[in-house]
Amino acid sequence: MINYAAQIYALDGDDLERLIDDWVASMRSRYPDSDRFSGPGDMGRDVVGYHSTARFDGPWDNYQCKQLRNSLGEPAMLRELAKIFFHSAAGHFPPPDRFIFVAPRGAVRTARALIATPSTIAPRLIEQWDNWCAAHLVENEHHPLSPAIRQVIDAFAFEKVSLLEAGKLVRTEAMKPALVSWFSADPGDAPVGEAPDQMQAEEAAYVAQLLAAYKERGAPEFASGEEALLHGEFGEHFRVQRDRFFDAAAFKRYYRDSTEPAVLATFEKDIFHGVYDTHGLTHADTMAKIAAVMIEAKNVEVSGVLQRYARVPVKQGVCHHFANDGKLPWLK
Repeated sequence: MINYAAQIYALDGDDLERLIDDWVASMRSRYPDSDRFSGPGDMGRDVVGYHSTARFDGPWDNYQCKQLRNSLGEPAMLRELAKIFFHSAAGHFPPPDRFIFVAPRGAVRTARALIATPSTIAPRLIEQWDNWCAAHLVENEHHPLSPAIRQVIDAFAFEKVSLLEAGKLVRTEAMKPALVSWFSADPGDAPVGEAPDQMQAEEAAYVAQLLAAYKERGAPEFASGEEALLHGEFGEHFRVQRDRFFDAAAFKRYYRDSTEPAVLATFEKDIFHGVYDTHGLTHADTMAKIAAVMIEAKNVEVSGVLQRYARVPVKQGVCHHFANDGKLPWLK
């Protein structure tokens, strides 16, 4: 197995920030928006994940990246927290909801002990403010602990301070899209999707087209998909098409969560162009068109990381998704 933690160790500080920026940006269900602040003037912020589009007018999380040759030390850890509290007290932004140290080589024993016992962080920060923090908040300035800063510290929930070292980072499920993008990690095989017994709203458009295609071949006008499933001649065909549709849906859902958006987009583009010309040919009827496209779809060679996982039913099911979305409808 590839040691992705070792590859993260090898990144320089700038690349570590870009990796974390990509990771946070991929978590759109958690963070509708995000930003990377780098260089002088970042005010203690490296990568920020906003809980809402209100950005700093709402809750946010701070990912502080520390790509160090050695483990994160206690003074450096408290100094980074101090920067956030200092600038928050100055009115630049509210304190973050969570503060995550991303330190690939971990932290020293005393820093780990503070994180493991959150109630000890504030007293230690206050105790060491003059020694470790006051001269490191703004270049060439000295800022003692003020009542305003103390108020921010007292109000902060220090159980929201955490540490992500490289080993833990790569085991984080949400990290998978960034690992695929940065290190060509294997996203693994998608689960097989199964068609539910009852018709679903998401399949309504292509199902209506299939029922119309059956009518062209002499089937009765089915009142519902459930009725079509019971038909002696067309029921099995309809069942297979639904299995393909939901297998493709599960495939897309899995890789939408485990890879960058471009991976799935490339897969769908390959299928689209692979069947486009066959779809546009003149066919005897709609059923003949569907059969021709399905034969073509199973032979499409997709590119990229999904090549090894693109099962035949998935490639065929994606064509029903194209019909469902109106990109390549079975009926004009």
